[in-house]
Amino acid sequence: MARETIKTYDDVLESIRAFNGALEHGRRLREQIRFFQTWYYVPELDAVGPGKFIRFKGLTGLEYIREHSELGGRVVEPVLSKWFTSLEEDSPEAIWVKQKVGRLLGLYGKTANGGSRFYAPRGWGLRGQTQASQSTILQSDKELNTVS
Repeated sequence: MARETIKTYDDVLESIRAFNGALEHGRRLREQIRFFQTWYYVPELDAVGPGKFIRFKGLTGLEYIREHSELGGRVVEPVLSKWFTSLEEDSPEAIWVKQKVGRLLGLYGKTANGGSRFYAPRGWGLRGQTQASQSTILQSDKELNTVS
């Protein structure tokens, strides 16, 4: 079954809301989260979601579980690249998003895939954060045990 991909940034926001809601109630989806390799951060929700899930409009957790082997992951980046850019490894933004993913997965006793890549909206950065919040948010990779 061909699924409709997202068309707008609002679709992205709704997909990330749906993913995070589905995680709370879906044991089988939680079992899959360690396999997601591309993670997208949206500051509007202060939330993350995996590209393989959020690129589809209206996808539910149960539908993902039923169809994930048919959804394919190779077309994630072209669909989401309209709004997102890859974060440079070890940049403050990448470390921050990696920590965000680590905290989410840690709620379910999981860690991120070692080959994970992290994305944020074009033009987003931590520059808007206050100095105090940056020091609280950022930790060195050595201190970050939840994401390998």
